[in-house]
Parts: sequence; C-alpha cells; structure tokens
Amino acid sequence: MSNTMGKPGNDDGGPYDPALSFSLDGDEEADIEVIGEADALSECLEEWREDACSVGLVPVLGEAHVGHLMLLALAARECDRVVVAAGPRAEILADPVGRTLLSRNGADVLYTGAAEIRPVSVDGLPGFADSMEGEFGRNALIEAVGRIESLVGVIAPQRLYQSGAVFQRACVLAARLSGREGAPLVRVVDAARGPGGITPVAEIDRLDETGRERVTKLSRIIGRMAGRIADGVSTPAGEIAWGMDALEQVGFDAIDYLEVRDPRTLAPVERAGAPARVFVAVRIGDLRFVDSVPVRSPDEDR
Repeated sequence: MSNTMGKPGNDDGGPYDPALSFSLDGDEEADIEVIGEADALSECLEEWREDACSVGLVPVLGEAHVGHLMLLALAARECDRVVVAAGPRAEILADPVGRTLLSRNGADVLYTGAAEIRPVSVDGLPGFADSMEGEFGRNALIEAVGRIESLVGVIAPQRLYQSGAVFQRACVLAARLSGREGAPLVRVVDAARGPGGITPVAEIDRLDETGRERVTKLSRIIGRMAGRIADGVSTPAGEIAWGMDALEQVGFDAIDYLEVRDPRTLAPVERAGAPARVFVAVRIGDLRFVDSVPVRSPDEDR
C-alpha cells in the first residue's frame, strides 16, 4: 500500500472500487494548500474553473482514518483537482504528516473551515433513511447531510465522494441533490477492510480487545449473509433471521437494525438475485457502528 497516487487521467469506473492503491508514506514535504477562509477557497476554485478543471470533494466530518484515503484515491483518479474538507474532529489532517498523506494521495487543497459553514436546514429525511436510522442515527444523519450540502453549495464539485459504510448518507444526498442545476455525481467507495474484515473507522481505536473481536464478528456475519444471498442459497428474510440470532449471540449492547435493501432506493429486498446490500447498525457502550456490504453476483467478481 505504498504506491503513490498521481492523476493519470479521468475515467468513468464503477461506483465501487475496493482495489485502489493509496500511500501511507508520510516522510516527504507536503505539496498541498491549506485554506481556512471561505473567500480564499472561492478564489482558488475560480482559478480552477478558468482552467476548466473538474473538482472532486471528499468531506471528512468525523475523525480522519485510512478509509478516507480510499475516497481520496478515487477522487484523484477521476478529477483534475480535489478538495478535502475537514471538520473539527479531523484536525490531524492539518499536521505535517496528515498534509503529506493527503498530498501523496492526490489532494490539492485541505479546507479547514468546514466547521464555520452553516449547515443547510434539513427538515426531514426520505422515508427509506428514516425507517432505518430511527431514534439513534437520525439527528447525526441530518447534521451530516446538512453540512455536506453546504459544502457542495460553496465548492460546487462535479463529484462528491462517500464511504460505503455510510451508504444511507450517500443515498440521502443523492436524493436531495438530484435535479438541481450543477448537482455533483455522488460516488461511493467500499473501502478496503482491515484485519478481521473491519471497516476502517476511527472508533475502532476506542475499543478494548473484546470490543474489537465483536466488531470483527459483525463484519463476518454481514459478509456471510451477502455471500449466501449472492449465491442464491438463501433468501434475504432467511439471512436477516439468521443474522439477528448471530448478532445477539455476539453480545452487542443493542442492535438498531439489520436489513437487506436495494442499493438505489433502499427499499426492502425480498428475493435473491435482485440488486441488494446488507445494512447493519449495532452499539457497544456509547459507540455506534454502522456498516454495509454489497451483495455481488458471482459474475461481478470475474
């Protein structure tokens, strides 16, 4: 994973690309502009527009982690210029090593003023999101969607990059932005998973050994469900029932939901063979882990 990402040219690859190379080397001088003021960012964007550059936006609203480098790698491959917008919990990106990692993986600007932009007011969520996120995730989802919409309004990117772990957020953003003039294409990246199949998220570092083992089992459970549905040996309903039993045996403090949904509409999927994705949200203490995996047919992996 030490390959340096450049900008070899844009392409129109698929929405899921877990095989991207990205760099974890942080020993060179960073070639990235750090901007904290909206006016300075606007001036930079105007220069890019004069040069007819396409712009990609990678928001980092929570704590930064290696999964964000996956989003950045795809953005750098598809767009002429890339803005990483960091929230207050991602201040590590402005450190020397953080700036170097962003630069080596294709970022052109680190915008550190994202927290100063007032979020767009989001009165309600589409039914598909509200029914899944419920009491515990609704407010966080509304806050994130509002902030990202504000960033989209300021930066006007051609493409907006989101992680597959927060697939619901990507769907909500796509639904809300659809039809607007100049709306960006929302791209989703299923980030490469770490040891035990764990999706890279900053909260992992707060868990003890027992908690980490539980999250590892969570990844295995939803991966097994997706595989059996893809192979046609079980139905979505059958796998949900099995998965709920398996999650209860792991001993999570709460299981908010386990669903098999259509990746375009988030409508429930009732039969194997239909486009589908497995979604889950569980809680360990005061931490909430949200994850999802695509149900891929054998032909897709060839």
